[in-house]
Amino acid sequence: MDPVVRVVGHDERECAARLAECGQRVADAEQRLAELEKYQADYATGLNSRIAAGISATEMRDFRAFLARLSEAVRTQQRLLAQTRSEHAGAREAWRIAAQRAKAVDHVVDKWRAQERIDRERREQVDTDERALQRARARAPH
Repeated sequence: MDPVVRVVGHDERECAARLAECGQRVADAEQRLAELEKYQADYATGLNSRIAAGISATEMRDFRAFLARLSEAVRTQQRLLAQTRSEHAGAREAWRIAAQRAKAVDHVVDKWRAQERIDRERREQVDTDERALQRARARAPH
C-alpha cells in the first residue's frame, strides 16, 4: 500500500505545483495587461495634450498609428490572459481531482491499517488465551 500512497501523493504534489505555476502566469499576465492599459491611457492623454497644443498631421498620424499598435497589444494580452486563466482553471480541477484521489487512498489505507491492527490484536489475544489455557492444563492434576 505504501507505494500507492507515495504515487498518489506525488501526483497531488505535481498538480499543486502546476497550479501554483499557472497562478503565477495569470498574475504575470494580469500585471502585463495593466501595464499596457496604463501606457495606452497615458499615451492617449499625451496625444490629447499635444492636439490641444497643436501638432502636425504627420505627428497626429504617427500618434494614432502607435495607439493602434498599443490597442492591438492590449487585445493580444487580453487573449493571453483569458488563455492563462483557462489553464489555471484546468490545473485547479486537476489538483482537486488528485487531492480527492489522495484523500480516498488515505482513507482506504487508514481502514486497511485499522483492520490489520484489529486482526493482529485478535491473533495476539488468541495466542495469549492459548498460552494461558496450556499453563492451566499443565498445572491441573492428572
